[in-house]
Amino acid sequence: MGFPEVILAEGKTVEEIEHALKRLLRSDGLAIVSRLDPDRREELDLPDGVETEYDERARLLIARVPDYEPPYRGGRVAALAAGTSDLPYLRESTRILEALGVEVREWVDVGLAGPHRLFSTLRELREFRPHAVIAAAGMDGHLPVLVNALVDAPVIGLPTPVGYGVGGSGEAALLSMLQTCSPGLTVVNVGNGVGAAAAAIKIVRTVLREGGDD
Repeated sequence: MGFPEVILAEGKTVEEIEHALKRLLRSDGLAIVSRLDPDRREELDLPDGVETEYDERARLLIARVPDYEPPYRGGRVAALAAGTSDLPYLRESTRILEALGVEVREWVDVGLAGPHRLFSTLRELREFRPHAVIAAAGMDGHLPVLVNALVDAPVIGLPTPVGYGVGGSGEAALLSMLQTCSPGLTVVNVGNGVGAAAAAIKIVRTVLREGGDD
């Protein structure tokens, strides 16, 4: 199994979500629904015995059959949010990773508005020895750029539509990450927590397949 198919709830009826969800449960034992609002979550009719977790902040539903076995146990991913407002997008990533068996450690409010918090976090992050790092930031989007320059694990920049003025749509954060002079930073589209999780899983899978842990 690679990265699971994710059902995007936006633009779908409840019946269409249910059909896709039940199909994935039958074939994979796991179904993930993104951008699912709480009221529509309550309308879903799920099969008996299915275990579910719903993160209201991330608007993400995880459903699994009782004997589902996560494929990526042993993987480790660090997750950083520049501010609390970035959490809905970061949690979209981390909840998916946890459902797949990855150990996730999260740090919040470590953006450049309080750089002293970031530097103490980096010590803890290095001790965790993650296989990959996801860093979510809006406004000017500088957190992933700085983290990428200071850690040796692959860093995935997740720009978020958080801020005001030109930064409010996430375009400023996206362009800042793409334009960085810190080489090797991977960047996903604005608010694409699913894509950030997929990039992290590819890294984790490679490390676990090779039997390495450094």
